[in-house]
Amino acid sequence: MPQLTLSPRSNQVCDAWNEHVERVAALIDSAGTGRNFTALVADVRQVLDAGDPEAIAARLSDRRAVRAAATAWAEDAELARRTLSVTVARLVQRSGVSRLTTLLLAHLFLDHLDRLDRWDDGLQAVLRDVVRNAVAALPSRNHLDAVESLRRQDEYLFTAQGPQLLATRLVAAGEDLNRWFRDALLSAYSTTRFARVARDEFYLARIAAADAERGDHAFLSAITDEVMARQRTENTDRDGLYFGHRILVALTDKVTRRPSSAWLQAVLDIGGDPRFQQTESWRTWWAGLPEENRSRAVRWMSGLNLTAFLDGIETYANSKDESMERMLKRRKRLLNGLYEQDRIEDVRLVLGADIERWVRRSVAVGLQDVARLEGPGLAGTAVVYVNCGDFCLVEGSHNFSLHVFLGGPLERLEQRSRTRFDAGYLRDELPGAHVAQNGPTSHTTIKHHASGSWIKTALDFLRRNGVRLDEHGLMTKNDFAELAQRRAKAW
Repeated sequence: MPQLTLSPRSNQVCDAWNEHVERVAALIDSAGTGRNFTALVADVRQVLDAGDPEAIAARLSDRRAVRAAATAWAEDAELARRTLSVTVARLVQRSGVSRLTTLLLAHLFLDHLDRLDRWDDGLQAVLRDVVRNAVAALPSRNHLDAVESLRRQDEYLFTAQGPQLLATRLVAAGEDLNRWFRDALLSAYSTTRFARVARDEFYLARIAAADAERGDHAFLSAITDEVMARQRTENTDRDGLYFGHRILVALTDKVTRRPSSAWLQAVLDIGGDPRFQQTESWRTWWAGLPEENRSRAVRWMSGLNLTAFLDGIETYANSKDESMERMLKRRKRLLNGLYEQDRIEDVRLVLGADIERWVRRSVAVGLQDVARLEGPGLAGTAVVYVNCGDFCLVEGSHNFSLHVFLGGPLERLEQRSRTRFDAGYLRDELPGAHVAQNGPTSHTTIKHHASGSWIKTALDFLRRNGVRLDEHGLMTKNDFAELAQRRAKAW
């Protein structure tokens, strides 16, 4: 098929076209203004700046002067802040406005929205009424244009809950906010404060409607990018919080134990790891959140570490060590059972250099707090610390026994500033120091057995020491049967 080839345009042709474009733009800007409108805008601006109430009232009795004032306010936000008040807005309403002035005033209202009451108390409601009355006073048209759209979209544009209602409707219908602005012929308002508020509500509505466990959650990437960009360029709101705080609350409002990797990544990208309390990031983001949301985020990170530990060991065992694989099934049952019962408050991984690579590859989200296990021959050994509130577990792969501690968390293992632990410390020094502080019944060591009897031994130890624990999900039916037989013999 022959290709159409056009000769390059000369600089003269390009300059001529640019001149035409500029001329058309100027005609559009001056449409409806009449002769000498620029001088009128300057004159009205001077009157507004002078602040004489009688002079302002006299000037705004003329419809063209009202249009000039609306133009001046649209061009200069600082002028609007200084001179637009409840009294002046009511003068505008008294004068009556044209179709073009109505569009300018609508843009003024939507562009400043919740800022208006900071300029003058009650200004937002008064200016909203000015715009609504101006729209109502104009004759309706059969075809859709900007004014008709302002009329039809009143519920979303001119009510306090409008942005939230719009966002909820769009998310429920699977529609896009930018498309709504285009279809409603309101693209001129797509960069206003209203659009920003509506976009915020749209993001929050998308999060609220999403299943945190299922789906690719690709939309979270765009939300995270905007949150971080705005945090770098904007101040906090009047309540001292960034928009990112609202996103973090929405993300962590989900009552689930296993959010998707994308969900966890969004939480980490915005707020950082909620367990790192001695950091500036924690003070900026997590300190201002409700305790319930903070605690849930910590549990999610604990679940992430737990998954990484179990999946990493399984992957490592499948390729290198069958003896590890034989014990893994029961370890999974015990640890996952505790997590599903919401008994786990914190998890810390202490990994040898070799197995750490396998563990990190087993999860899509980067692990924040892995500590290094040091000691000869331990490159393939993994240890996990599990804080269950009234008791703690320390267990590892290979021949590392299960250590059960009573009496609260093990502080040195929970300190994220400690990034290296010696195997001898975990096996001997830590239990010895704990017993010295909390008494001889505060710790026991249990050898792992393929039969799973070590699980029953651990549960018996906890039960004897007053720990209430739901055994469901921690043992199989056979385990329960064996335990019942042992209890019967004891009686």
